[in-house]
Amino acid sequence: MMQVQKGEKGWSVRLDIDEPLFGSLEKIAFENNWKSGFIWGLGALKNCELGFYHLHQKTYDRKMFKDEAELLALTGNLAMLEGKPFFHLHAVLGGSDFKCFGGHLFMADVAVTCELFFSEQNIPASRVDNPIIGLKHLDFCGIK
Repeated sequence: MMQVQKGEKGWSVRLDIDEPLFGSLEKIAFENNWKSGFIWGLGALKNCELGFYHLHQKTYDRKMFKDEAELLALTGNLAMLEGKPFFHLHAVLGGSDFKCFGGHLFMADVAVTCELFFSEQNIPASRVDNPIIGLKHLDFCGIK
């Protein structure tokens, strides 16, 4: 069962075996009224879907990694998308062959544990369409 603790400088989160990474983070964000911030973590994941974005085609190559992998580094941010918390995460994973791979993280489940730190920013941030890059990019409520 996940644990969440607020400290002086941010929030510590521990997720456990089989918990969905994104679903758990979205639940925690909703329950604690997180609107924006930055997140870092490590641990082990499985059922990971990673992506590499091709700007000129405005499409992702996606690849699924079912096996357990060490989560060597997770970094990302939180902003609101259509009134809901949206985590934009990137991950570097290590396989049993000791090779690293990574990219934009679309989905993952916790394989062993996932230990995270969230720094709440308390600034208005959202995701808005950017037709030049073909993605919803981070926007600070119209501040350019």
